[in-house]
Amino acid sequence: MITRRRVLLALGAGSVSVSLPALGQQERGVRRIGYISGQNVKNNAAYLAAFRDGMSELRWVEGRDYAIDARYANGVAQVLPDMATELVATRPDVLLTTGGAVVRLLAQRTKTIPIVFGIDQDPLGNELVASLQRPGGNVTGLATLARDLGAKRLQLLKEAFPRIVRVVVLFEPDNVVSLSQAKEIEAAAVRLGMRATPIELRQAADIEPAFRRGAALGAHAYTVAQGFFVGSQRQAITDGVLRAKVPGIFYGSAFVEAGGLMSYGPTYSDNFRRAAAYVDKILKGAKPGELPIQQPTQFELVLNMKAAKATGLTFPQSFLARADRVIE
Repeated sequence: MITRRRVLLALGAGSVSVSLPALGQQERGVRRIGYISGQNVKNNAAYLAAFRDGMSELRWVEGRDYAIDARYANGVAQVLPDMATELVATRPDVLLTTGGAVVRLLAQRTKTIPIVFGIDQDPLGNELVASLQRPGGNVTGLATLARDLGAKRLQLLKEAFPRIVRVVVLFEPDNVVSLSQAKEIEAAAVRLGMRATPIELRQAADIEPAFRRGAALGAHAYTVAQGFFVGSQRQAITDGVLRAKVPGIFYGSAFVEAGGLMSYGPTYSDNFRRAAAYVDKILKGAKPGELPIQQPTQFELVLNMKAAKATGLTFPQSFLARADRVIE
């Protein structure tokens, strides 16, 4: 008897479940790409759209040549282990994901299915790979320079608003990269004549108390260290900064699109477009362990004029001129 598999095709802001015969997939050469993220469909739409564009540039046609089985934890970290186990059990040809804890979960569950990440923060420091040039094993992809860019963001904050002295850094204490990035920001603050105070975020209930503490400290501004939980709570965090009526700088443009004041970081969607090249090579026989991990090549400074007006802030004209994108 021919069994039928359910393949979830993530399409933009929604998802459609399509049934394909397993034998038919093999006959037509349809390759299966398993995708998993700790966040929701909306937060991943731009990533998958960019990945599809990259695949199209390489002459792969979705539905004819490949199908995406996409699964989302919707910000609930506790469901990720089971979700990763279930996805690996479907035996896709390639596993595609964002980075961090999700990559580790997948790597713990398979040593044979190739894993490609699009925005991992520190694959070498997290011991996901043996080296950046020769990752070894079944994991490769693109990193984000998370540690280095925390200090750069603080510098930009100071350039835009020179009077800032006291900055609150929201970070995840159980996330190694988030913790190290918070320490880098503290060190950078000293060099810039500023004072950074890290405040822990472990769960959604910590967000409001964190802003109350920031107000008590007399915070002049906020920044965030990159992490799974912070990303999943971007709306609540940007809303908190807006209510505080002080500047805030974030690591990704999604925060600015959610109402945040400014961001500086890699163009994450471009990383996913480039991730298509990894998938293309792997599906054509390349070994992931022999594909070097790449760094971001596109960075953008994004400013939100609506948020600036709402908080009574004015960007210097010279700073505005440096922006790669301005949201009116």
